[in-house]
Amino acid sequence: MNESEAAQPREHDPARHRRALPVYVGSGGVATASHYAVTVAAVEVFSVAPIVASVLGFATGAAIKYWLNYSMAFRSRARHTRAMVRYAIALAVLMALNTLVFAFFQRGLAMHYLLAQAITTILLIPPGYVIHREWVFR
Repeated sequence: MNESEAAQPREHDPARHRRALPVYVGSGGVATASHYAVTVAAVEVFSVAPIVASVLGFATGAAIKYWLNYSMAFRSRARHTRAMVRYAIALAVLMALNTLVFAFFQRGLAMHYLLAQAITTILLIPPGYVIHREWVFR
């Protein structure tokens, strides 16, 4: 290991991100599947308004994603009390972004709610990864 590698903090190790990003996206896939399942069920079975259904789905996915990100994607050593508080703050920000972006596509552009949610989900992956990697699970 050369001097610059030794000085580089562990969290900025490119190899760590090569592993963490795909695992983050995979755990996000599991969380997103639950998000969509709740959203679709709420709209189609219970006649809930799509924006409200999306919020309910987001909350369900968030609960699943915490454990997957903490233990698998980032292999965090942070205390759960600290990580959960930060996760809740990050989720509030991401849920607000999800709701605003989703509403823009679904209501503003009159997209089908599933297409609007798919585009919204894709757009929120990069900022979500950075927030979780650099702040929540650090």
